[in-house]
Amino acid sequence: MKNSANIKILARFIAVSGALAPLQLQAQPPTPPAPKVLAAMEKLSWLEGEWRGDGWRMGPDGKETFSVTETAEYVLDGMVLTLHGRGWSEDEDGNEVEGHKAFGVMSYDAYAQRYHFDAFVKEGYQSRSTPQIGENDYRWSHTGGPGVEMRYYARLNDEGQWIETGERCEGDNCTQVFEMRLSKAE
Repeated sequence: MKNSANIKILARFIAVSGALAPLQLQAQPPTPPAPKVLAAMEKLSWLEGEWRGDGWRMGPDGKETFSVTETAEYVLDGMVLTLHGRGWSEDEDGNEVEGHKAFGVMSYDAYAQRYHFDAFVKEGYQSRSTPQIGENDYRWSHTGGPGVEMRYYARLNDEGQWIETGERCEGDNCTQVFEMRLSKAE
């Protein structure tokens, strides 16, 4: 009889413990993803710093050339990379005319296991893309209107230059509309 009572008490204890187990698991804080994020963001370290160079883009009046600076800076202890771009040319009188002004944020979502690139330009356009990150390069794209995709490719060449190109695609018909060549500022 005593064994029977002990077995009932043990059975109740196991049942209650089993019912509380999910609550105990929920109370455990998740492991922060920072190490995974930092490892992923390290692939973009070649971009960090001040860059200067020149480029061209197709504008409403045809091909326009410009000078450009890009600043790539890690924030949040290396978990987010910001990109500040500014391009300008000179008018007939030698006055500086700003033609390009952009801000970008690159990050890595450790849970979804993918990168995000949010880009903003002074004309009010913005995009969110999921770039493909390689070794010293990355590609991204976004819609450029109905039936239009804008595709970009940035890479570090053998001479240590940041080369970036862009193309406008309608279906399989793609036309290059942008290129810049930058060197690290000293």
